[in-house]
Parts: sequence; structure tokens; C-alpha cells
Amino acid sequence: MVGIWGFIPHHRVLEEDTILQQQQEFEHSIHKSGSESDVVESIDENTEKNDKEILISKRISSDNEKEHENENNLEVEIQDFDVDYDYVPYKFGEKTYKIREIRDEANRPWWKVFDEFEYRNTKSEAKSYKWYKWFPEGTSSAEKKLLVKLDIFLAFYSFVGYWVKYVDSANLNNAYVSGMKENLGMKGNDLINTQTVFTVGQIVFEIPWIFLLPRIPITYGLTIAELFWAAFTIGTYRVKTVSALQAIRFFVGASEAAYFPCIHFLLGSWYLPHEVGRRGALFYIGQFLGVLTSGLLQSATFKNLSGNGGLEGWRWMFIVDGGISFGVALLAFICIPGTPAKCYSLFLTDDEIRLARRRMKKNGTDVNQSTKALFDLPTWKKAFSTWHVYFLGFINILGFNSNNTSSGSFVLWLKSLKKYDTVMINNLSTVPPALGILYVLIICVGADITRKRFLFVSLSFLLNFIGNTILAVWDVSYGAKWFAFCFGYWSWSQSSVFNPLISDFFRKDTDVRAVAWMAIYIIGLQSSAWIGRLIWPTTASPRFHVGFSTCAAFSIGFAVFIGIAYFFYKNDERRESLENGIYLYNSETGDIPQFVLDHPEFVEKNRYD
Repeated sequence: MVGIWGFIPHHRVLEEDTILQQQQEFEHSIHKSGSESDVVESIDENTEKNDKEILISKRISSDNEKEHENENNLEVEIQDFDVDYDYVPYKFGEKTYKIREIRDEANRPWWKVFDEFEYRNTKSEAKSYKWYKWFPEGTSSAEKKLLVKLDIFLAFYSFVGYWVKYVDSANLNNAYVSGMKENLGMKGNDLINTQTVFTVGQIVFEIPWIFLLPRIPITYGLTIAELFWAAFTIGTYRVKTVSALQAIRFFVGASEAAYFPCIHFLLGSWYLPHEVGRRGALFYIGQFLGVLTSGLLQSATFKNLSGNGGLEGWRWMFIVDGGISFGVALLAFICIPGTPAKCYSLFLTDDEIRLARRRMKKNGTDVNQSTKALFDLPTWKKAFSTWHVYFLGFINILGFNSNNTSSGSFVLWLKSLKKYDTVMINNLSTVPPALGILYVLIICVGADITRKRFLFVSLSFLLNFIGNTILAVWDVSYGAKWFAFCFGYWSWSQSSVFNPLISDFFRKDTDVRAVAWMAIYIIGLQSSAWIGRLIWPTTASPRFHVGFSTCAAFSIGFAVFIGIAYFFYKNDERRESLENGIYLYNSETGDIPQFVLDHPEFVEKNRYD
């Protein structure tokens, strides 16, 4: 239902949302005051506490009744998505769990250690996933329709948005070898310093999104950021000095700050773990296509527009890129659906929004709308009280600095050969990112269809290690250098697997997920500002021995430490198996629990046959 605003995206409030929000605000008030009676008295001092409790009880009852009424209106078999289907209650301590499978771990084979979803899926759920099928077996037509809509709008926009981002980012390197260096009098480390200023702007403006991400309408927030990005990109054509270039690149970076975290937050809010890799592949193909297109556009503008209006070809490149960016900003306004909890989509029905929420609930993902304060201390304590932020943040430092492509080392090497003109250099610069598209498909789709996310992330860095090791040696043949530079995009190919994986770690609390994901991202991003400047000084071009050696070492480090993270992940998942609806016992190490004997129908026999 489009609503009174017609084609203007607006908050889609479902019938059950108002009551649910009242419940959340009430519970949060209790949490802040530490006393339910204080909150009840604050509602109305003239009403008895018992009356308030009755009122709250009625609200909860009304919410449940409305939810059941909405279930009857769904055009799907609701038991496929309802987290309450086919379970037996099991009370442990003060908490009651909904057990869907009782599993005997006797004779567990060694190779199950590589099953990432061993403690999250029942046997029947695991069997429904076939690597050669886009949708798991049993997926209803309504769910397929929902996913197709999300692919058309969210996944497609993520692709186009990232494409234009990297057109606008990579054009600096292309402009540098297309006359900008000479026109602005750039020398020494001016190029790497300008790249660093861009990153600093991005880092500084990432920080507000730690607080804003789960709370503001992403549809509007990201659209506004896109408009600023477009304006500053066009403004770059007017620069006359290096300092002016660096100043405007700071604001270009600042405008980009919202895009990457918002897209990954949205992907983690709408797609399940076995779905997000393929959509993330489309997202990251946009990046590589942007780098590829930047070279082609720079080549075309240099050839066809250079001198028009008294402007050099590289200046026209920024004008063309900025114009495209304005169109993408409009696309963002139309396509971004918000989140299932706070949906702004013009194209999803109410029932599809409910279905999306149920899908994510079944995965254990928190889909409640945040009602917490801008800075909620318990949320921050929860985010930083476990190993995840620190260990994954360290891994992200390795990942952010294991890539040689952002340095412009390839085009600088081509220029140093003095055998290609400007047009040919820009054309040849498209080869590695074109291959990067293939690498993304291999890693992201491979991680999805095999359900081996950690393994494919490690594979990408092992291959990246090979390329950077060859370049670190350097004294190899011309063909070997080409081969090594063409391996440069393996390190980025895993990003749309690794970043959703971080979201999956924190799936059970939306606010914690936003804080922790942003913290891990900023830890990695900030390191690239100073490490990049240390290892990629323009004066070391094109040899960059320190840069390539660092990338090789960090690639191996990433592969090793992500393996250690997998060990922690498996321990966490096993410890939380009850929350996932799986009761574990071992018939070989002790007596069979009474709970198992009481519910033989939930025992998965021959689990490891």
C-alpha cells in the first residue's frame, strides 16, 4: 500500500507495530529505571499499579490476537516461517527453549567440524539445501516472490550504487596518469596523500553512523549522502591546486561514509546467511565494474572531450561521473526498502513485510525496531564484552591492508614502461577489475552454495598471497608481473562474505549488531589511512617492495586468524544450540537424559550416518 504520499517512500506502519512499540518502550523504561513500579507510577500517578499491569497485559494479549489474525491472511503456509512450529518446550534454568531436534553426538565424524551450520539447522533443514538450486527445497511461491522483489530493488541498487562509488573513487588514479599530475603540479607523495585525505574523511564521518544506523530512515539518510557525493564529485573539476583537490576529496570521502555500512546492514536485515553471498557478489561486482568503467570512461573523455569548453579531459571525467551519481541518488530514494522493522518500500505488501520478519526470526535475527536512546550503555557493554569486536577488528586490519589495487600500483607500473599512451594505459587498467568480477562470483557464490563461508574467505586470501609474493620479488618476467597484478582483486572478492558474516555473529540484537559491525569496520578502515601511507609512498613507484610484501604477509595472517575465528564461532554456536532449537547429548559418555526419553519423536536418529 503506497499510502497518502503516493510515490514518496514513507514508514510502513503495520497494525501490530504500534502496540509492539508501546511494549518495547515500556520494557525499555523499566530497564532504565530499574523498577517496573516506577514506570507504572509515571504513566499515571492517579491509577493503581494493578490497573496498569492489567492494561499492559491487555496490550500484549491484543498484540498476540492481531498477530494470529495476520497469520490467517498470509497467502503462504505460515508454519514454514513461524519460529513456533513443531517444537517441544524445554526449561533450563529460568529460560524455556523451543526444541525442534534432539541430537545424539555419539560417533560424530571429524569432518563435521567443517559444517558451519551444524548447530543451527535440523537434519531436515540441512537436507533442503541443494547447491544447484537457487531456492532451498520447500520454498513457497510467496517467499520466492519476496526474494525476487528484494533482488530487483535492494540487490540491484547495491550493485549500481557501488559501481558509481568506484567510478568516482578510481577516477583519481586515472586522472593522475591522464594529465592531472602535470596540470596541478603534483609531485612526490601528493597522490598517496590525496588518497589518505579521502580515507580520513570517510573515517571521521563513519563515527556518527554507529549511533544513527539502526535509528534513522536509511532510505532518506543514504539518499542525502548520495546527493552530497554527486555534488562534491562534480565540484572536483574546478580545482586549481593540490590543496584544493585534497580538501574536496575529504568531503567526497565523508559523503561515501554512509554507503558501505548501510548496504551491509540492509543485506543482513533482509537475507538469510545462505542467501546473502550471491547478493553480495552482485554488490561487489559493482565495485570492480566501477574501477573497470572508470578506465574506459577516462579513455573516452580524454579522447572525445579534452579541450571542450577549455577543460582538460580529466576534468570532464569528474563532471560526467558526478552527473551519473545524481541519477543513482534518485535510484536510492526509490529502491532502498529500509529494514523489515522499519520498512519504507513502495513495492512490498504488508504481508510480504510480515513474511520477511518471520524469515529472519526463524534465523534468530532480531527484527525489532530500536527504541533505545542514542547512546545506550548496556548495548555498548554487550557489544564490547566478548571476543568478537577485538579479534574480528584485528582481522579486518589485515584485510583492509592486504590489497594492492587501491594504491594505483598497476597503472603506475604501466606508465613507467613508457610503451603505452594515455588512452592505452586507461584501457589496460580495466583488465584486473574485469577478472575481479570472476573472482567475486567464485568466492561469494561458492560460499553460498557450499555453505562454507570461512573456507572461501580463506581461499581468497591464499590466492591474493600468491600475486603479492610475486610482486614483492619483482625481478620476474613481464608476463609474471601481469599475472600477479591480475591476482590483485582476490583480496576484495571475499568482502561480501566476510562482512555479512560479521552481521551473522551479532544477529540476535539489532542495536548490538549496528554498534559492533561499525566498530569492526572502522577499526579496519582507520588502519588503511596510516598503513597505506606508510607502505605505498608514491616515490616508491612502481617497485613498492614494502607495499607488496606487507600485502603478502597480511594475506597469510588473515587466512590463519579467520581459521581461529571459526574455532571460536563453532564453540559459540554449540553453546547456543538450545537457542537454535537443538538439544545435544552423548549416549556414549553418560546416561540418556530423561528429556530425551520423554520425547523420542524429536530424536534425529543416525544424524551422522
